[in-house]
Amino acid sequence: MDIRSHIAAIAAFLSPLIPYLLKADMEKAAKPGTKQKGAATIEEDYAPDVTTMEKARSLWDLIRPKLATNSSLKDAVNGLNLFPYDEDATSTLRFQLKIMTTQDEKLAIALSKAWGEVAQRGVSVNTSTELNTVRWADVLNREDDVIKRLEMIRLLRIGMDPIQIAQMFHTDIDYLYRVHSAFTLAGVNGIVSGSNIRHWLDNLNYNDPLLRRLEIIRLLRAGSPPEVIAREYNTTKEYIYRLNDRFTNNGYLGVLTEDDMIRYRQVNPPIIRICSFNLHGTHDSDAARFRRVANELSVFDPEVCAYQEVISGAGIEETSAQIARWMTNMTGNYYRTHYSYCHLYMERYPEGVAVSSRYELKNKQTINLNANLMGGLRPAMERYAAACEVEIYGRRVIFVSLHLDHHENSDIRLAQAQKLLEEINRLYGDESSYYCVALAGDFNDVENSPVISFLKDEGFIDTYRSIHPTGGNTFNTVDPFTRIDYIMVKGNIQKVHWAELILNNPQFSDHIGLYTVIE
Repeated sequence: MDIRSHIAAIAAFLSPLIPYLLKADMEKAAKPGTKQKGAATIEEDYAPDVTTMEKARSLWDLIRPKLATNSSLKDAVNGLNLFPYDEDATSTLRFQLKIMTTQDEKLAIALSKAWGEVAQRGVSVNTSTELNTVRWADVLNREDDVIKRLEMIRLLRIGMDPIQIAQMFHTDIDYLYRVHSAFTLAGVNGIVSGSNIRHWLDNLNYNDPLLRRLEIIRLLRAGSPPEVIAREYNTTKEYIYRLNDRFTNNGYLGVLTEDDMIRYRQVNPPIIRICSFNLHGTHDSDAARFRRVANELSVFDPEVCAYQEVISGAGIEETSAQIARWMTNMTGNYYRTHYSYCHLYMERYPEGVAVSSRYELKNKQTINLNANLMGGLRPAMERYAAACEVEIYGRRVIFVSLHLDHHENSDIRLAQAQKLLEEINRLYGDESSYYCVALAGDFNDVENSPVISFLKDEGFIDTYRSIHPTGGNTFNTVDPFTRIDYIMVKGNIQKVHWAELILNNPQFSDHIGLYTVIE
């Protein structure tokens, strides 16, 4: 074995162990009860294991006798005793070993043999503090900033103490962790010169407990040793594993605490956002139209939506379901739909009404608004209402989408409203059994009409008018001249927070949409 090819490895192996070797020598030479002096202060918590010290001792016993006659070697050893991870100190030892083995052939042979035995047994050191071999960066440009950062990351990932790495590279621990996080997030691109070594939390609240938990999980899954993460976040490996298991089994819900839920409710009070929109049958550009409608609705993040003039059949996928699918993709909430057929649109397309919600739709019903109306009245076209119940904040909410008849006789719409309330009581129980009921849709009548007056007498609130004393025309979009679309609510309503007209675009529909927020 040519010792010259292994001088760098021997120096790198011995350098961090010099303080422990010198301390052991002094303890061996000292008389009982005497105080030891001369050895640098070292961290006993990071002391190398017995096997590592045995390997180092086999090399050190060959080098130590030279200290008495080689002042340069002695200076190199003293330097490492003070700065065991300093690059310059290691380089000095490496250079002195190179001179000694060149001048002393017997020493070269002995070191070569000893290193061969160490190598055969495996250069296994306590990786919480020491390098396990010559640094790969030694054969590259050690002044290159990116190479330095990569070496810092490598040392951190093999378990070296972060404080010692920071000392080696004359930096601080915060920068070390920032480099490590940038690398796990974006690879080499995250640490190249000019990349500003940014962290995904930089623009967020770094002390937010939930974000910190997510970062712990990300680092673990990116390959960071749990010991390193535990040091960075002042926690334990067991907690890190438990956090990761919870996230694996339950997603983000697994890492939420009761405090998180309290904070969430402070930011998101128990409100219900409701939308209603007449889709105006079918258009030539429906694919793009429904995506644009969904995009605008997603801005409001509604809990429930009511749709009228919904098409389902004749080769057309249910149009409210198309919007629900787009909204699911755009908001991350899963929107479901319940469609009720009414009649044919343009004597060809099956048209009806639908409700959509990001909560489970329970007790879905199609309510007949044609038969058994007051006074034997009959609508001009078959009409039904789509009804369901949803549980929001642990409370039962009844939601109905309706499209009342367009007959010139307003008593028909009044009769339909009366029939609707009777059926709601029959199907869902009286108002004491649920938190509130919301009727939304195209009422085909103005606000001073018999049907609107009846609903107000029954305790329903016209949400738009409760906020705005005037305005609110919803038909038609080109020149709105009348108000025929409403969201009416009744029950334990604490407050109507907001009510606005939305989706005011002739390319979407001939109706303007409605949006309201109730508490």
